[in-house]
Amino acid sequence: MNDENLISAQEMIMTAFTNIERTQIEQSNALLKAWKFTVQSIKSNGKNGENLGMNLYSHSRIIDLKNEILLIECDHPGWIQTFRLYQKYILTGLKRGSEMKISSLAFRLRGTNMELHSEISEERERRNLEKRIEKEEEMIRKFDEGRKNSDGLSHQEESNSHEKKEIPENLQRILDRLKNDILTDNK
Repeated sequence: MNDENLISAQEMIMTAFTNIERTQIEQSNALLKAWKFTVQSIKSNGKNGENLGMNLYSHSRIIDLKNEILLIECDHPGWIQTFRLYQKYILTGLKRGSEMKISSLAFRLRGTNMELHSEISEERERRNLEKRIEKEEEMIRKFDEGRKNSDGLSHQEESNSHEKKEIPENLQRILDRLKNDILTDNK
């Protein structure tokens, strides 16, 4: 075995943590503490005195924070519904207990791989949409070309040529009379 390819555990750990700033770690810790305190402070409305917040906290965890949206993972859809009932309360508690800006909460069920939208996926989605629009425009162009009539006129040119035709004289008189009846005040 070649010793040149070996990396010590210390080097691996130092490399992994060099990109993390101390302030980010402190903010994350403050957010976790605020999350735990706020969620566990939710009390049940029942007479049995059950601490609903303890159950909510034990059945959920913070996954991600992007664009001021906090992604929470729960192990059952019922817990997600309960979180939604207390969402405003939780947001207020997180704003008071943490310096991080959080404007809303998003939820996912444990076992799913939903993530908060990133700029990379938005760019990919925009490119896919542009490609679809180009394909549809090409299909429309081909469709218009295929609609040539026997005179070689496109549908648009055909409709314009109908507008240029003369109206028969007797029909023109009837239309003129109708126009005069409409424009004059018959009292």
